[in-house]
Amino acid sequence: MSSSLSKSSNRIVGLFMLPPCYKDIANITIHNNFYGINYIMIVLLLISATVRVTFWHAMGGPLGKTLDDLIMRFNHEHPDIEVISVNMGNYSTLSQKLMASIVANKPPTMAQAYESWISSLWRAGKLEPIENFARKDFTRTDWDDFFPVLLANSKWGDTLVSLPFNKSVTAYFYNKDWLRKRGITEFPRTWDEFLEVALQLRDTLADKWATAFSPAVSLFEMLLFSCGGQILDSLELCARFDDSCGVWALSFICDLLHKYEVAYLTTGYQYQDDFITQKVAMVVGSSVSYSYIMRYKPPFELGMAPIPDSGCIIMGTNIVIFRAATPEQKRAAWEFIKWFTSPEIQAEWAIATGYVPVRRSAFTLPMMQAELQKVPDRIMVWRQIEYAHTEPRTAGWLAGRQFLLTEGIEPALRNVLTPRQALTRAAKIIEFEFKKY
Repeated sequence: MSSSLSKSSNRIVGLFMLPPCYKDIANITIHNNFYGINYIMIVLLLISATVRVTFWHAMGGPLGKTLDDLIMRFNHEHPDIEVISVNMGNYSTLSQKLMASIVANKPPTMAQAYESWISSLWRAGKLEPIENFARKDFTRTDWDDFFPVLLANSKWGDTLVSLPFNKSVTAYFYNKDWLRKRGITEFPRTWDEFLEVALQLRDTLADKWATAFSPAVSLFEMLLFSCGGQILDSLELCARFDDSCGVWALSFICDLLHKYEVAYLTTGYQYQDDFITQKVAMVVGSSVSYSYIMRYKPPFELGMAPIPDSGCIIMGTNIVIFRAATPEQKRAAWEFIKWFTSPEIQAEWAIATGYVPVRRSAFTLPMMQAELQKVPDRIMVWRQIEYAHTEPRTAGWLAGRQFLLTEGIEPALRNVLTPRQALTRAAKIIEFEFKKY
């Protein structure tokens, strides 16, 4: 039975549980024709009292199951609201569907959205600012409880347009058994130390590898930020990733592959599978990767560590409300967002998925304290949110990020161009692309 039908049934049953005086009135109404038009109208009015809001997202698999379970609980706890979960399968499809819904003037009530998408939607006047609700319902304690970087990345100008939804931080995962056998008791804290450990592992692992990865923007960004570099200028109009820091960052990755031969390239998430099957000692991932890896019960002690040299980046989406929704739908959507970002739900969400709790107080709750006692490495990874870096938010970054990968990073990793040549070319292409926005 659907949640809406269940709620409607409860209201219908409620007709027969009225106090005596109201039962008399109801009996008069339906006395001669129990299934008559008056009764049907009463039932329809009761059913229509539920405010239905559609929530478009891209959460599939176990993550989607966790989200749907929470949505079901919210619906149960809020009988007057029904959040309808619509999984678009992946973020590319979600982006396409959202843009198509805007053109058709039929957007969902709320949706996941990357910051670069939000920039386009906000500029087009399609979003209802979260601030319109939060400033009435949030106290100063609530505001202070959110991690500052997440609130800052939810504002456009001085307006709070969105709130963080599923935010993860990058992290390294490593085989503690392998490192311990070689006298390495702590994961490297700098990239220089990382290279030293990788070389030591190369010389002692025989047919194993120190690390592996797929061509990705995120690894380049982590090294770039570690060096003090930036992706774009402060106005997000011009590329800055092609400066000396960018060249060093991409050269470091290339050297792991070709100069030192401590790493190899994979496709997709094959490197994580190779890590689980003990072909590789160390791999980069996100805080969410922990749940994925543990599902396969790796035959070794799993270690998690912050990114060397404070190079952590924040990934994931925010949640937005669309202006086209009715006032009742907007308010209902806000009730869900407020509930979802509460400390208790954030703690539960984080433990189950690996996403970072967006509220500081979530870390103080008993359920979280129990989890951190079981897996103490998680707190070091999650706490990177205090200093982690964010990606550009300009509308052109959706395309720009792909150009950085295909025209800058991949040609260098595959020895087609030098790091400097590849980044210079990518910068020119991206700056030309930005002129379209």
